[in-house]
Formats: sequence, structure tokens, C-alpha cells
Amino acid sequence: MRQMLITLCCLLFPFFYLSTTVTATSWAYPFVVYDGFIYVVEEETVEVQVEEKIGEVTAYSDMHQYEGNFSNVFEKGTAYYKIVDHPATQVIAVEEREGVFRRAEREAPYTYVSEGEAGADSFLEKGKPVERNDLVIGTLLFVCFIIFIGGAVYLFQRSGT
Repeated sequence: MRQMLITLCCLLFPFFYLSTTVTATSWAYPFVVYDGFIYVVEEETVEVQVEEKIGEVTAYSDMHQYEGNFSNVFEKGTAYYKIVDHPATQVIAVEEREGVFRRAEREAPYTYVSEGEAGADSFLEKGKPVERNDLVIGTLLFVCFIIFIGGAVYLFQRSGT
């Protein structure tokens, strides 16, 4: 009986371990998101002439992604400014502290979609939604498989071979 418990624990451990694995996002460079695009922020401050404020950071995290004007470096509320004689579609200024700016150049579209919105429209590759009944049947089949394996291990160890 004790050997059966040890064997079952060894069989089930990978399933429990894989379901509780935690991941974190790693960033290649400092950036801000403005108007749906990633702007890569230069490491050093620069002297620029700015015009009007065009936006601000609405969400900050160095571990997760968020929608909106997100940044992996600057706190929520950090202002974005248009640089004189430069279109905001190419370059913006991010105010690091009062009167001190860092230049940020447009890199690529920001394509992150939150899990809530992604889940509402999630489809399989063939375009069919996953039905609740399919999930229930899959879960029942998995449980039956585990019971079958457990029973086979029990009978194998009970027979002594």
C-alpha cells in the first residue's frame, strides 16, 4: 500500500508542478506605450524643446504587461510630450522629473491584449469555440485515465511481480 502511494505521488507530481509554475516578463529595453505603439526610451536624459503634453503613463510594471499607455520603467502619471519640429508618430519626450526628459523613438505596434478580452474571443485554430461540454468530457477522461493507471500500478504491485 505504501509503495502504491509513493508511485501515485510520483505519477501525479508533474501535473501539480506544471499547473503552479510562475512566470515573469523579461524586458529587452526600457519603453513606454503611446497611442498603441512601443516607444523605446533612450538611457540618458537629453535637452529637448517640448510643446504640449500629449499623454501619460496609465500603468507601470516591471513584471507584467498591461493595456493602454503602459511602461516598464516609468511610474503611473509620468507625462509624454511632443518634441518641437518632430511628429509624435516618430519620437516623443518622456518627463523623467520636472524639466528633465528622455527621448523615446517609435519602434513597433503594441499588440498586447489582456486575458479578459482574449478569453472572450478565444477560438481553436479551426475557428470553433471550445464548448463547456468538451471541457467536462476531457476532464472526466483524464480522471478515468489516472484511476486506470493507479489501479494498474496497484494490481502490479499486489501481484508481486
